[in-house]
Amino acid sequence: MKVEPTDAPWEERLQQVKHEPSAPLPALLRERIDTTLSELPPFKRRRRWLPRAAVGAAAAALVGIGVLGSGFVSPDMAAALRQLPLLTSVFQFAGDFGLRAADEKGMVTEVHQTATDQGISLKITEAMYDGVRLSIGYFQESARGIQELSGPGLEFEVNGTSYEGAWSATGSYVDAQTYAGVLTLTPGQELPDRFTFGLKVYQIGELKGMWSFEFPVRKMASTNKVVMPMAVKTAGDVTMTVKRITFTPGSTELEVAYKAPLQTFQAGQLIQFQMIDDQGVFLEQRGGSGSGKREGELEISEWKQQFGPAQRIPDYVTVRPYIDGLGVSGGLLPETRVPLDRLPSEEEPLILSQGAAGRLLVTKVERLSDKTLVHYQAEGASPHLQGTSLWLEDEAGRKHLLLDRSTKVIDPHTYKWVREFPAFEAGESLTLVTRQMEQPSYERDLEFVIPIQP
Repeated sequence: MKVEPTDAPWEERLQQVKHEPSAPLPALLRERIDTTLSELPPFKRRRRWLPRAAVGAAAAALVGIGVLGSGFVSPDMAAALRQLPLLTSVFQFAGDFGLRAADEKGMVTEVHQTATDQGISLKITEAMYDGVRLSIGYFQESARGIQELSGPGLEFEVNGTSYEGAWSATGSYVDAQTYAGVLTLTPGQELPDRFTFGLKVYQIGELKGMWSFEFPVRKMASTNKVVMPMAVKTAGDVTMTVKRITFTPGSTELEVAYKAPLQTFQAGQLIQFQMIDDQGVFLEQRGGSGSGKREGELEISEWKQQFGPAQRIPDYVTVRPYIDGLGVSGGLLPETRVPLDRLPSEEEPLILSQGAAGRLLVTKVERLSDKTLVHYQAEGASPHLQGTSLWLEDEAGRKHLLLDRSTKVIDPHTYKWVREFPAFEAGESLTLVTRQMEQPSYERDLEFVIPIQP
């Protein structure tokens, strides 16, 4: 593979990714930070937590942040949700496209358990396990405002045994006192078809307390499709194996293994994967986790990459590996700026170039009394990543992006989103802004075409 060597072994490299702020940022992480943190609003950002064994997955997991759920609710709707939270699907309100699809297909187990301490109520509403991920929907309610759920304050159990795998958290505000969140676990090993799940919360924000839950979960897998191709390719000193691909109504998961000499990759570099169906549609890339070990002078790694659901079970998929972080200096990439001087439409969109990666097409802008909604579509080499890079600037040059309002994925297969921004004065001039992006650095000799249907 065409990458510069480094003397750091695998374990040391992961620690550099975790701890060294001066190390080059992977492209997925850099683009998200460039876009959303241009000007921080005065509230906390939600974090994702991974165990030490999955430190190398952190950059990939971050691609999922910002494409989950939506906060597009009126004050009347917020009041209704507060009054009847247990009758509301968190997955429909704050879940990703796959969770919404799973809910619509009846793959969700209703829970409806509440625990209250320190003036904070946590209400578990539903759970979904499809063999790829376990997702748990919850409301947090407090008259004193919403506090952050953090890694050290949470414990998970499966049939009474501590769960140590990767997990993440995200969601959207209903209002200042109500938050709809989703906890997602991506187990390293498949869980039983039926099990008892335990969740203990010892701390929320700065408040210590006890919020404890235990409820049954069953696997919703009647329409799952699993293939185990065990396909192998070698490029230079790197050998890669596609071990397993799992399709569910709510998720897709790719399991790969690879081995390479210890000095193959630079610090901050990761192998990432795109999956493309037989119609040329890029599946929505989400988080990933992995582990590795050293055998002599070789690094042996296992990796699980999660994607959104496919439109249907394809006849075949293309698995395309690429190096994330190659050639990245850590600086900001150039911007593309387009004045919002007319209302765009599907027929006459406003087009924002993203350089070599492609472009964004803004097809509708709604300037409402309480918010501004921008509808747009991505075209290019990494459409799901491209779709995370969009914000508005006002006449004074201030950047606007509501970090407590997640972007709603309208259709992950045609790469369409709606993003919420603050309300502006009717006559105020606005500018749409995105960033130029590089094309992924593909390793074509390690590209696989995997038959799915017999």
